[in-house]
Amino acid sequence: MARTQSACGALTQKGTRCRRLAMKDASRCDRHRGDWSTYTVARRKALEKAARRR
Repeated sequence: MARTQSACGALTQKGTRCRRLAMKDASRCDRHRGDWSTYTVARRKALEKAARRR
């Protein structure tokens, strides 16, 4: 059985639900995921680690 990607569902400025597809392993799309998401935190930590190596 194929798994489908869920829709974002965040509220837009108009008050309607966002219809974009959610990011992999997340409940929101790239526009609505915010700085708190595990994806963004992991990416920021990797960038900080790379910057320390330089």
